[in-house]
Amino acid sequence: MTGTEKAPRIGKLEPRFVFCLNPHTDWRFTRCPTCDKRMRTRKEPFFVHVDPMEMVVLNMTARYCPDCDLLILHQDVVEALLARAVGSRKPELIGNDYLILGTLERSLWRNRGSQPTLAQAIEQLHDFVEVVTIEPNRYRWMPNTDD
Repeated sequence: MTGTEKAPRIGKLEPRFVFCLNPHTDWRFTRCPTCDKRMRTRKEPFFVHVDPMEMVVLNMTARYCPDCDLLILHQDVVEALLARAVGSRKPELIGNDYLILGTLERSLWRNRGSQPTLAQAIEQLHDFVEVVTIEPNRYRWMPNTDD
């Protein structure tokens, strides 16, 4: 993909948030990695696709920087919640690849009486504006490895 192309959108609603999935268990981001301001928390219903063809909605608390509009989820927490969510229904899905596609409108999440259909979820889905990765040597919050 070149710099001028846009990633295909899945959701029908306007994209929201810059998103990062943090794979490092020793970094919990009390400060924003880009602007260095204090991170807040924000609870959002995240729409997750689990291979081969399972949809899961997880209401998770993420680290949030309002200035950068950055949401950070911790991979170990996501995987534990996914295992709990699919473990009782389809235990064979535990450990499968997954992709966090975006956030859902809270109104759809609040209607917990029934699992939304895929069509309902797509209609109420906000894709991410951008998905970023953590580059340890780029930021000054890199953990100290000198002992």
